[in-house]
Amino acid sequence: MCVFQYKKIIDDITNRINDGVLKPGDKLSSQREIAQYYNVNRSTVVEALDILKSYGILETIEKRGVYVSQNKWNTYITSNIRWQDYIGNSVSKNNQYYIQKINELEFDKEIIRLGTGELSPNLIPNHLFKEILVKDDPLHTNYEEPKGKSELRTEIVKYMKKRGVECYINNICITSGALQGLKLIADGLLVPQSKIIIETPSYINSVRTWHNIRSQIVPLNIKYIKQNINNIFKVSSDYKNSIFYCIPTLHNPTQNTYTKIEKQKIVNQCQKNGIPIVEDDIYADLSFESETHLPMKALENSDNVLYLGSLSKTVSPGLRIGWIVANKNVISHLSDLKMQNDYGASSISQHIAAKWLSDYHDNHIKALKLQLEKKKNLFLESLKTHLSKYGEWKEPRGSFYIWFKLNNSVDVKKVFNEAIKENILIQPGEIYDTNSTNYIRFSYSYINENEIDSSLKNLSEIIERVK
Repeated sequence: MCVFQYKKIIDDITNRINDGVLKPGDKLSSQREIAQYYNVNRSTVVEALDILKSYGILETIEKRGVYVSQNKWNTYITSNIRWQDYIGNSVSKNNQYYIQKINELEFDKEIIRLGTGELSPNLIPNHLFKEILVKDDPLHTNYEEPKGKSELRTEIVKYMKKRGVECYINNICITSGALQGLKLIADGLLVPQSKIIIETPSYINSVRTWHNIRSQIVPLNIKYIKQNINNIFKVSSDYKNSIFYCIPTLHNPTQNTYTKIEKQKIVNQCQKNGIPIVEDDIYADLSFESETHLPMKALENSDNVLYLGSLSKTVSPGLRIGWIVANKNVISHLSDLKMQNDYGASSISQHIAAKWLSDYHDNHIKALKLQLEKKKNLFLESLKTHLSKYGEWKEPRGSFYIWFKLNNSVDVKKVFNEAIKENILIQPGEIYDTNSTNYIRFSYSYINENEIDSSLKNLSEIIERVK
Protein backbone atom coordinates (compact mmCIF):
# COMPACT_ATOMS: atom_id res chain seq x y z
CA MET A 1 0.00 0.00 0.00
CA CYS A 2 1.28 3.46 -0.85
CA VAL A 3 1.50 5.61 2.30
CA PHE A 4 0.89 8.75 0.24
CA GLN A 5 -2.40 7.38 -1.11
CA TYR A 6 -4.00 6.47 2.20
CA LYS A 7 -2.75 9.70 3.83
CA LYS A 8 -4.24 11.71 0.95
CA ILE A 9 -7.63 10.09 1.62
CA ILE A 10 -7.35 10.92 5.34
CA ASP A 11 -6.35 14.52 4.64
CA ASP A 12 -9.02 15.06 1.97
CA ILE A 13 -11.87 13.77 4.14
CA THR A 14 -10.66 15.79 7.13
CA ASN A 15 -10.30 18.95 5.06
CA ARG A 16 -13.83 18.49 3.66
CA ILE A 17 -15.10 18.30 7.26
CA ASN A 18 -13.05 21.38 8.20
CA ASP A 19 -14.44 23.28 5.22
CA GLY A 20 -18.03 22.31 6.00
CA VAL A 21 -18.48 20.21 2.85
CA LEU A 22 -19.08 17.18 5.07
CA LYS A 23 -21.05 17.73 8.27
CA PRO A 24 -21.69 15.56 11.35
CA GLY A 25 -24.17 12.84 10.40
CA ASP A 26 -23.34 12.89 6.68
CA LYS A 27 -22.89 9.49 5.07
CA LEU A 28 -19.72 8.77 3.09
CA SER A 29 -19.68 7.19 -0.34
CA SER A 30 -19.18 3.42 -0.53
CA GLN A 31 -15.69 1.96 -0.27
CA ARG A 32 -15.86 0.99 -3.95
CA GLU A 33 -16.77 4.54 -5.00
CA ILE A 34 -14.00 6.04 -2.86
CA ALA A 35 -11.49 3.55 -4.29
CA GLN A 36 -12.53 4.45 -7.84
CA TYR A 37 -12.31 8.18 -7.10
CA TYR A 38 -8.74 7.92 -5.76
CA ASN A 39 -7.76 5.10 -8.12
CA VAL A 40 -6.59 2.86 -5.26
CA ASN A 41 -7.36 -0.61 -3.93
CA ARG A 42 -10.24 -0.99 -1.49
CA SER A 43 -7.75 -2.17 1.15
CA THR A 44 -6.17 1.32 1.02
CA VAL A 45 -9.60 2.89 1.57
CA VAL A 46 -10.36 0.52 4.46
CA GLU A 47 -7.13 1.45 6.25
CA ALA A 48 -7.71 5.19 5.76
CA LEU A 49 -11.26 4.88 7.12
CA ASP A 50 -10.07 2.75 10.05
CA ILE A 51 -7.59 5.47 11.04
CA LEU A 52 -10.26 8.17 10.81
CA LYS A 53 -12.53 6.00 12.98
CA SER A 54 -9.73 5.62 15.53
CA TYR A 55 -9.57 9.45 15.72
CA GLY A 56 -13.32 9.56 16.33
CA ILE A 57 -13.87 11.49 13.10
CA LEU A 58 -15.91 8.73 11.44
CA GLU A 59 -18.17 6.03 12.81
CA THR A 60 -19.81 2.92 11.38
CA ILE A 61 -23.55 2.44 11.81
CA GLU A 62 -24.26 -1.27 11.40
CA LYS A 63 -25.94 -2.23 8.10
CA ARG A 64 -26.13 1.43 7.08
CA GLY A 65 -22.60 2.58 6.30
CA VAL A 66 -19.88 4.99 7.41
CA TYR A 67 -20.86 8.45 8.70
CA VAL A 68 -19.16 11.59 9.91
CA SER A 69 -19.22 11.25 13.66
CA GLN A 70 -21.59 13.39 15.70
CA ASN A 71 -19.52 13.19 18.87
CA LYS A 72 -17.70 16.13 20.46
CA TRP A 73 -14.65 15.64 18.28
CA ASN A 74 -16.46 17.52 15.53
CA THR A 75 -16.77 20.64 17.64
CA TYR A 76 -12.98 20.82 17.31
CA ILE A 77 -12.80 19.71 13.70
CA THR A 78 -15.15 22.48 12.58
CA SER A 79 -13.60 25.18 14.78
CA ASN A 80 -10.67 27.39 13.89
CA ILE A 81 -8.26 24.80 15.27
CA ARG A 82 -7.37 22.30 12.55
CA TRP A 83 -6.54 19.32 14.76
CA GLN A 84 -5.59 17.18 11.79
CA ASP A 85 -2.70 19.56 11.14
CA TYR A 86 -1.42 18.80 14.64
CA ILE A 87 -1.96 15.06 14.22
CA GLY A 88 -0.43 14.98 10.74
CA ASN A 89 2.63 17.00 11.70
CA SER A 90 3.27 15.43 15.11
CA VAL A 91 6.56 13.59 15.57
CA SER A 92 4.47 10.73 17.03
CA LYS A 93 3.30 9.10 13.81
CA ASN A 94 0.48 6.59 13.74
CA ASN A 95 1.48 3.04 14.58
CA GLN A 96 1.37 0.46 11.86
CA TYR A 97 -1.99 -1.12 11.15
CA TYR A 98 -0.95 -4.29 12.99
CA ILE A 99 0.16 -2.45 16.12
CA GLN A 100 -3.03 -0.43 16.26
CA LYS A 101 -5.10 -3.58 16.00
CA ILE A 102 -2.98 -5.42 18.58
CA ASN A 103 -3.19 -2.52 21.03
CA GLU A 104 -6.94 -2.44 20.52
CA LEU A 105 -7.51 -6.16 20.97
CA GLU A 106 -4.95 -7.33 23.52
CA PHE A 107 -7.22 -6.45 26.43
CA ASP A 108 -10.24 -8.21 24.96
CA LYS A 109 -10.87 -11.11 27.34
CA GLU A 110 -12.19 -13.27 24.50
CA ILE A 111 -8.96 -13.01 22.49
CA ILE A 112 -6.32 -15.76 22.64
CA ARG A 113 -2.94 -14.05 22.39
CA LEU A 114 -0.41 -16.17 20.49
CA GLY A 115 2.27 -13.51 20.36
CA THR A 116 2.11 -11.45 23.55
CA GLY A 117 5.58 -10.90 25.02
CA GLU A 118 4.79 -10.84 28.71
CA LEU A 119 4.25 -13.29 31.53
CA SER A 120 0.78 -14.73 31.97
CA PRO A 121 -1.01 -13.61 35.16
CA ASN A 122 -0.43 -17.00 36.81
CA LEU A 123 3.35 -16.58 36.41
CA ILE A 124 3.44 -13.19 38.16
CA PRO A 125 4.23 -13.51 41.90
CA ASN A 126 1.61 -11.08 43.22
CA HIS A 127 1.34 -13.02 46.49
CA LEU A 128 5.01 -12.30 47.18
CA PHE A 129 4.53 -8.59 46.52
CA LYS A 130 1.85 -8.61 49.21
CA GLU A 131 4.26 -10.42 51.53
CA ILE A 132 6.88 -7.72 50.98
CA LEU A 133 4.41 -4.93 51.72
CA VAL A 134 3.17 -6.40 55.02
CA LYS A 135 6.68 -6.80 56.43
CA ASP A 136 7.89 -4.41 59.12
CA ASP A 137 10.38 -2.68 56.83
CA PRO A 138 9.64 1.07 56.70
CA LEU A 139 7.81 2.15 53.56
CA HIS A 140 8.38 5.70 52.31
CA THR A 141 6.13 7.07 49.59
CA ASN A 142 7.73 10.46 48.99
CA TYR A 143 9.66 11.18 45.80
CA GLU A 144 12.96 9.34 45.56
CA GLU A 145 16.23 10.99 44.58
CA PRO A 146 16.81 11.58 40.85
CA LYS A 147 18.86 8.42 40.25
CA GLY A 148 16.33 6.32 42.15
CA LYS A 149 16.01 4.73 45.58
CA SER A 150 19.50 4.09 46.98
CA GLU A 151 18.51 0.72 48.49
CA LEU A 152 17.30 -0.47 45.09
CA ARG A 153 20.43 0.74 43.33
CA THR A 154 22.53 -1.07 45.95
CA GLU A 155 20.67 -4.31 45.16
CA ILE A 156 21.15 -3.73 41.43
CA VAL A 157 24.89 -3.34 42.02
CA LYS A 158 24.84 -6.83 43.60
CA TYR A 159 22.67 -8.21 40.80
CA MET A 160 24.94 -6.77 38.11
CA LYS A 161 27.97 -8.30 39.83
CA LYS A 162 26.35 -11.73 39.40
CA ARG A 163 25.98 -10.87 35.72
CA GLY A 164 29.72 -10.09 35.59
CA VAL A 165 29.41 -6.28 35.63
CA GLU A 166 31.28 -4.20 38.21
CA CYS A 167 29.48 -0.92 38.91
CA TYR A 168 28.50 1.47 41.72
CA ILE A 169 25.22 3.07 42.70
CA ASN A 170 26.19 6.32 40.92
CA ASN A 171 26.41 4.30 37.69
CA ILE A 172 22.71 3.40 37.95
CA CYS A 173 19.51 5.27 37.09
CA ILE A 174 16.15 3.68 37.93
CA THR A 175 13.54 3.96 35.17
CA SER A 176 9.88 3.12 34.68
CA GLY A 177 10.75 -0.02 32.74
CA ALA A 178 13.38 -0.36 30.03
CA LEU A 179 11.16 1.58 27.63
CA GLN A 180 11.64 4.77 29.64
CA GLY A 181 15.37 4.12 29.50
CA LEU A 182 15.16 4.10 25.70
CA LYS A 183 13.17 7.34 25.76
CA LEU A 184 15.65 9.04 28.11
CA ILE A 185 18.56 8.05 25.87
CA ALA A 186 16.71 9.39 22.83
CA ASP A 187 15.89 12.69 24.53
CA GLY A 188 19.19 13.11 26.34
CA LEU A 189 21.86 11.84 23.96
CA LEU A 190 20.54 11.93 20.40
CA VAL A 191 20.14 14.83 17.97
CA PRO A 192 18.38 15.01 14.58
CA GLN A 193 21.76 14.49 12.89
CA SER A 194 22.35 11.22 14.76
CA LYS A 195 22.43 7.89 13.00
CA ILE A 196 20.57 5.22 14.97
CA ILE A 197 22.06 1.88 14.00
CA ILE A 198 19.80 -1.04 14.83
CA GLU A 199 19.75 -4.77 14.30
CA THR A 200 16.94 -5.96 12.10
CA PRO A 201 14.51 -7.55 12.66
CA SER A 202 14.16 -5.67 15.93
CA TYR A 203 11.73 -5.02 18.75
CA ILE A 204 12.69 -1.33 18.53
CA ASN A 205 10.70 -1.10 15.27
CA SER A 206 7.51 -2.10 17.10
CA VAL A 207 7.65 0.70 19.70
CA ARG A 208 8.84 3.53 17.43
CA THR A 209 10.56 5.24 20.38
CA TRP A 210 13.56 6.36 18.36
CA HIS A 211 11.81 6.75 15.02
CA ASN A 212 10.01 9.77 16.43
CA ILE A 213 13.09 12.00 16.78
CA ARG A 214 13.61 12.13 13.01
CA SER A 215 17.15 10.83 13.12
CA GLN A 216 18.30 8.50 10.39
CA ILE A 217 17.62 4.84 11.19
CA VAL A 218 20.35 2.57 9.80
CA PRO A 219 19.18 -1.07 9.90
CA LEU A 220 21.77 -3.85 9.84
CA ASN A 221 20.47 -7.35 9.33
CA ILE A 222 21.60 -9.71 12.10
CA LYS A 223 22.85 -12.16 9.49
CA TYR A 224 24.96 -9.36 7.97
CA ILE A 225 26.41 -8.47 11.39
CA LYS A 226 27.41 -12.07 12.09
CA GLN A 227 28.85 -12.61 8.60
CA ASN A 228 30.82 -9.33 8.77
CA ILE A 229 31.69 -9.45 12.45
CA ASN A 230 35.23 -8.17 11.80
CA ASN A 231 34.11 -5.23 9.67
CA ILE A 232 30.55 -4.22 10.53
CA PHE A 233 30.77 -0.48 9.96
CA LYS A 234 31.66 1.08 6.61
CA VAL A 235 34.87 3.12 6.61
CA SER A 236 33.33 5.76 4.34
CA SER A 237 30.40 6.49 6.68
CA ASP A 238 30.25 9.35 9.17
CA TYR A 239 29.26 7.99 12.58
CA LYS A 240 29.34 11.26 14.50
CA ASN A 241 26.53 11.36 17.11
CA SER A 242 25.57 7.79 16.18
CA ILE A 243 24.37 5.08 18.55
CA PHE A 244 24.03 1.30 18.15
CA TYR A 245 21.03 -0.47 19.71
CA CYS A 246 21.08 -4.23 20.12
CA ILE A 247 19.63 -7.15 22.09
CA PRO A 248 22.73 -9.35 22.11
CA THR A 249 21.31 -12.12 24.34
CA LEU A 250 18.03 -13.91 23.52
CA HIS A 251 17.08 -11.35 20.92
CA ASN A 252 13.47 -10.31 20.42
CA PRO A 253 12.10 -11.60 18.06
CA THR A 254 14.73 -13.87 16.47
CA GLN A 255 16.23 -15.43 19.65
CA ASN A 256 19.75 -14.70 18.34
CA THR A 257 22.50 -14.70 20.96
CA TYR A 258 25.94 -13.47 19.95
CA THR A 259 28.89 -15.45 21.21
CA LYS A 260 31.24 -13.82 23.71
CA ILE A 261 33.76 -13.33 20.90
CA GLU A 262 31.14 -11.68 18.66
CA LYS A 263 30.04 -9.39 21.49
CA GLN A 264 33.63 -8.34 22.16
CA LYS A 265 34.22 -7.59 18.46
CA ILE A 266 31.08 -5.44 18.33
CA VAL A 267 32.20 -3.54 21.45
CA ASN A 268 35.68 -2.98 20.03
CA GLN A 269 34.45 -1.76 16.64
CA CYS A 270 31.98 0.62 18.24
CA GLN A 271 34.78 1.96 20.46
CA LYS A 272 36.98 2.44 17.43
CA ASN A 273 34.27 4.40 15.61
CA GLY A 274 33.21 6.39 18.69
CA ILE A 275 29.75 4.79 18.78
CA PRO A 276 27.95 4.23 22.12
CA ILE A 277 26.10 0.90 22.42
CA VAL A 278 22.67 0.58 23.99
CA GLU A 279 22.61 -3.01 25.25
CA ASP A 280 19.06 -4.21 25.92
CA ASP A 281 19.58 -7.19 28.24
CA ILE A 282 16.12 -7.74 29.68
CA TYR A 283 15.85 -11.45 28.76
CA ALA A 284 19.25 -12.69 29.92
CA ASP A 285 17.91 -14.21 33.16
CA LEU A 286 15.63 -16.49 31.14
CA SER A 287 18.19 -18.67 29.38
CA PHE A 288 17.35 -22.38 29.41
CA GLU A 289 21.01 -23.30 28.91
CA SER A 290 23.56 -23.97 31.63
CA GLU A 291 26.05 -21.66 29.91
CA THR A 292 26.15 -18.13 31.32
CA HIS A 293 25.89 -15.42 28.67
CA LEU A 294 27.97 -12.44 29.71
CA PRO A 295 26.53 -9.05 28.74
CA MET A 296 28.58 -6.66 26.62
CA LYS A 297 28.84 -4.44 29.69
CA ALA A 298 30.88 -7.19 31.40
CA LEU A 299 33.50 -7.32 28.63
CA GLU A 300 36.75 -5.41 28.23
CA ASN A 301 36.73 -1.94 26.70
CA SER A 302 32.98 -1.54 27.39
CA ASP A 303 32.86 2.01 28.78
CA ASN A 304 30.82 2.90 25.70
CA VAL A 305 28.00 0.53 26.68
CA LEU A 306 24.74 1.84 28.15
CA TYR A 307 23.14 -1.22 29.73
CA LEU A 308 19.36 -1.58 30.04
CA GLY A 309 17.90 -3.98 32.61
CA SER A 310 14.32 -4.58 33.73
CA LEU A 311 12.03 -6.69 35.89
CA SER A 312 9.16 -6.40 33.40
CA LYS A 313 9.87 -9.66 31.55
CA THR A 314 11.02 -11.72 34.51
CA VAL A 315 8.80 -10.56 37.38
CA SER A 316 5.93 -8.23 36.43
CA PRO A 317 5.33 -5.67 33.65
CA GLY A 318 3.07 -3.70 35.99
CA LEU A 319 5.87 -3.19 38.51
CA ARG A 320 7.42 -0.75 35.98
CA ILE A 321 10.99 -1.05 37.22
CA GLY A 322 14.00 -0.91 34.93
CA TRP A 323 17.48 0.59 35.08
CA ILE A 324 20.31 2.03 33.06
CA VAL A 325 23.95 1.24 33.93
CA ALA A 326 26.42 3.68 32.39
CA ASN A 327 29.16 6.25 32.94
CA LYS A 328 28.30 8.30 36.06
CA ASN A 329 28.25 11.59 34.12
CA VAL A 330 25.78 10.13 31.62
CA ILE A 331 23.67 8.81 34.52
CA SER A 332 23.61 12.24 36.17
CA HIS A 333 22.45 13.82 32.91
CA LEU A 334 19.74 11.22 32.26
CA SER A 335 18.56 11.30 35.89
CA ASP A 336 18.15 15.06 35.76
CA LEU A 337 16.18 14.71 32.53
CA LYS A 338 13.99 12.02 34.09
CA MET A 339 13.11 14.27 37.03
CA GLN A 340 12.11 17.02 34.61
CA ASN A 341 9.75 14.57 32.90
CA ASP A 342 8.02 12.63 35.67
CA TYR A 343 9.89 12.78 39.01
CA GLY A 344 10.92 9.15 38.74
CA ALA A 345 9.48 5.65 39.11
CA SER A 346 6.94 4.83 41.80
CA SER A 347 8.51 4.80 45.28
CA ILE A 348 6.27 1.84 46.21
CA SER A 349 7.46 -0.14 43.18
CA GLN A 350 11.07 0.73 44.01
CA HIS A 351 10.55 -0.47 47.59
CA ILE A 352 9.13 -3.79 46.36
CA ALA A 353 11.90 -4.18 43.76
CA ALA A 354 14.67 -3.60 46.33
CA LYS A 355 13.29 -6.31 48.64
CA TRP A 356 12.60 -8.53 45.65
CA LEU A 357 16.17 -8.49 44.36
CA SER A 358 17.50 -8.98 47.88
CA ASP A 359 15.35 -11.92 49.00
CA TYR A 360 13.26 -13.42 46.20
CA HIS A 361 14.68 -13.02 42.72
CA ASP A 362 17.06 -15.98 42.39
CA ASN A 363 14.55 -18.61 43.54
CA HIS A 364 11.81 -17.05 41.41
CA ILE A 365 13.94 -17.20 38.27
CA LYS A 366 14.76 -20.88 38.80
CA ALA A 367 11.07 -21.75 39.15
CA LEU A 368 10.00 -19.47 36.30
CA LYS A 369 12.42 -21.00 33.82
CA LEU A 370 11.06 -24.48 34.56
CA GLN A 371 7.51 -23.26 33.91
CA LEU A 372 8.46 -21.42 30.72
CA GLU A 373 10.39 -24.41 29.40
CA LYS A 374 7.38 -26.63 30.00
CA LYS A 375 5.17 -24.23 28.04
CA LYS A 376 7.80 -23.99 25.31
CA ASN A 377 7.80 -27.77 24.88
CA LEU A 378 4.02 -27.89 24.65
CA PHE A 379 4.04 -25.08 22.09
CA LEU A 380 6.74 -26.73 19.96
CA GLU A 381 4.89 -30.05 20.02
CA SER A 382 1.73 -28.38 18.73
CA LEU A 383 3.68 -26.37 16.15
CA LYS A 384 5.16 -29.58 14.83
CA THR A 385 1.74 -31.23 14.68
CA HIS A 386 -0.21 -28.41 13.07
CA LEU A 387 2.14 -25.95 11.35
CA SER A 388 5.29 -27.82 10.29
CA LYS A 389 4.02 -28.14 6.72
CA TYR A 390 3.61 -24.37 6.48
CA GLY A 391 6.91 -23.15 7.90
CA GLU A 392 10.06 -23.62 9.91
CA TRP A 393 11.57 -22.38 13.16
CA LYS A 394 14.48 -22.87 15.52
CA GLU A 395 14.02 -24.14 19.05
CA PRO A 396 14.20 -21.27 21.56
CA ARG A 397 17.12 -21.27 23.98
CA GLY A 398 15.31 -19.10 26.48
CA SER A 399 12.83 -16.25 27.01
CA PHE A 400 9.46 -16.33 25.21
CA TYR A 401 9.69 -16.25 21.45
CA ILE A 402 9.57 -18.45 18.36
CA TRP A 403 10.44 -16.75 15.06
CA PHE A 404 8.30 -18.68 12.58
CA LYS A 405 9.12 -18.46 8.87
CA LEU A 406 6.35 -19.35 6.42
CA ASN A 407 7.53 -21.48 3.51
CA ASN A 408 5.00 -20.35 0.93
CA SER A 409 3.79 -16.94 -0.14
CA VAL A 410 0.99 -16.76 2.42
CA ASP A 411 -0.64 -13.35 2.86
CA VAL A 412 0.07 -12.79 6.56
CA LYS A 413 -2.27 -9.81 6.67
CA LYS A 414 -5.16 -12.01 5.56
CA VAL A 415 -4.16 -14.59 8.17
CA PHE A 416 -4.00 -11.83 10.81
CA ASN A 417 -7.46 -10.50 9.96
CA GLU A 418 -9.08 -13.93 9.61
CA ALA A 419 -7.54 -15.04 12.91
CA ILE A 420 -9.05 -12.02 14.67
CA LYS A 421 -12.49 -13.11 13.46
CA GLU A 422 -11.90 -16.36 15.34
CA ASN A 423 -10.58 -14.59 18.47
CA ILE A 424 -6.92 -15.39 17.82
CA LEU A 425 -4.31 -12.64 17.83
CA ILE A 426 -0.92 -13.15 16.17
CA GLN A 427 2.10 -10.87 15.77
CA PRO A 428 3.15 -10.55 12.10
CA GLY A 429 6.89 -10.31 11.52
CA GLU A 430 6.42 -7.08 9.59
CA ILE A 431 6.03 -5.32 12.95
CA TYR A 432 9.74 -5.94 13.58
CA ASP A 433 11.07 -5.54 10.04
CA THR A 434 9.28 -4.36 6.91
CA ASN A 435 11.06 -7.13 4.99
CA SER A 436 9.83 -9.91 7.30
CA THR A 437 6.44 -10.20 5.59
CA ASN A 438 6.55 -14.02 5.70
CA TYR A 439 7.27 -14.32 9.44
CA ILE A 440 5.15 -14.60 12.57
CA ARG A 441 6.43 -14.02 16.10
CA PHE A 442 4.90 -16.56 18.45
CA SER A 443 5.18 -16.37 22.23
CA TYR A 444 4.41 -19.14 24.70
CA SER A 445 4.70 -17.00 27.84
CA TYR A 446 1.18 -15.57 28.00
CA ILE A 447 -1.18 -18.13 26.49
CA ASN A 448 -2.78 -20.71 28.80
CA GLU A 449 -1.34 -24.20 28.41
CA ASN A 450 -4.75 -25.73 27.69
CA GLU A 451 -5.33 -23.32 24.79
CA ILE A 452 -2.06 -23.87 22.91
CA ASP A 453 -2.96 -26.93 20.84
CA SER A 454 -6.48 -25.88 19.83
CA SER A 455 -5.31 -22.36 18.92
CA LEU A 456 -2.47 -23.54 16.70
CA LYS A 457 -4.77 -26.12 15.09
CA ASN A 458 -7.25 -23.35 14.36
CA LEU A 459 -4.50 -21.14 12.98
CA SER A 460 -3.33 -23.92 10.64
CA GLU A 461 -6.85 -24.18 9.25
CA ILE A 462 -6.93 -20.42 8.67
CA ILE A 463 -3.58 -20.55 6.82
CA GLU A 464 -4.89 -23.43 4.69
CA ARG A 465 -7.92 -21.35 3.72
CA VAL A 466 -6.07 -18.18 2.73
CA LYS A 467 -2.86 -19.53 1.20
